[in-house]
Amino acid sequence: MRVTPEQLGFPHAAQVVEIARESTRKKTGETRTGRRLFVLSEPLSPHDCRLAGRARWGVENKNHHPRDATWLEDKTRTSAGHTAANLTLLRGLVLIWWRKGYSHLSGPQFKERCQARRTAALRDLFQPLKC
Repeated sequence: MRVTPEQLGFPHAAQVVEIARESTRKKTGETRTGRRLFVLSEPLSPHDCRLAGRARWGVENKNHHPRDATWLEDKTRTSAGHTAANLTLLRGLVLIWWRKGYSHLSGPQFKERCQARRTAALRDLFQPLKC
């Protein structure tokens, strides 16, 4: 069915893309299907649409998931002043530190190591990063 950009509520829409996916849970073997709809401001080929859809998940897998799985960021309820923004910046700094020097450790291992050696961890944190 054809719709106009105005009917979608996006006056600059050029293309609507549906990406279907199927995933299987490793523990249970349960198969799930799903679909995502994307509204694009410029038309893309099917191949480029697939690449754009995968790139979107790259941000989730490399940034949002580690923050939530390791530091439970989604459960944080800080809202006074600039506390939430400051904690987000600190978590981002620690995420960079983890990736640059300790990527061989899992998130929980890295966290446990830092908690066991707090003084050394703080000293390491404030050393210049080796890029």
